[in-house]
Amino acid sequence: MMKRSILLVALALMTVSQVAANEYMYMPFVREGVKWVYYYVNEDGFYPADTALGKGKVYMNLEFKGDTVINGLTYKAMHKYHGGAINANNDTVPIYMREKDKIVYAIVPDGKVYPDCPIGNSYSPDIYDLISEGKEFILYDFNDPVAYWDRLVNQSGYDDQYQHLYTDTIALGTHLAKQYVGNLWGNFRIIEGVGIDALSSYTLDFFMVLPTGYGTYFGLSHVVEGGEIVYKGQKFDESILENKRGDVNGDGEVSISDVTTLIDILLGR
Repeated sequence: MMKRSILLVALALMTVSQVAANEYMYMPFVREGVKWVYYYVNEDGFYPADTALGKGKVYMNLEFKGDTVINGLTYKAMHKYHGGAINANNDTVPIYMREKDKIVYAIVPDGKVYPDCPIGNSYSPDIYDLISEGKEFILYDFNDPVAYWDRLVNQSGYDDQYQHLYTDTIALGTHLAKQYVGNLWGNFRIIEGVGIDALSSYTLDFFMVLPTGYGTYFGLSHVVEGGEIVYKGQKFDESILENKRGDVNGDGEVSISDVTTLIDILLGR
């Protein structure tokens, strides 16, 4: 009788935990401890190949780390780097972001754009002007992404080619997150806690966080949180992931330089 009671309690707890794991929960986009992993094709094409990295598909990471106060407001710095962790060798901060009431605000203080990064140019006139002037702009509005996206599309002149397909939820780690799926020369997704994921070449070039860049040169591979892959992008490639294990400095090869880079990271250099 005792064993049966214990078994019933265990089953009940498992059921409760499973229900909790499947519940919807809003996940902020701006948060530390998360890594957005992109790949890009490092070869002569739209841009010259980066001679410091190996040829072919190379991983590039985006990660929030550290607070920065700009004009009296606190932003998270988004680092862009190659390798297993933020390091002094190739780290840049192309943009700063903050989030309030499900709206993500961004600012590029130096007014620069970074066409070699998933954070780049904007063809939406009002946003581009704000960026070039070093002023704050809205990157995402997760209260109503469809309406916000629709406004950007209209400003960019592609309103006759854009179509919102559906809204639903997907598993993101241990909970459910909303995703908004549309089509503009290919399907794309605006996902709470993830950002944008897309298949086509020019789908969101003007949206500031580029999912694919130019042609096949960029792609969101996956999102890592707590050491686990919580989201696999539409261009996720397991073979690339396996081939790059041990490539700490992101040069496309596993060599003694990865060991020295790892030592630098561990020593805080």
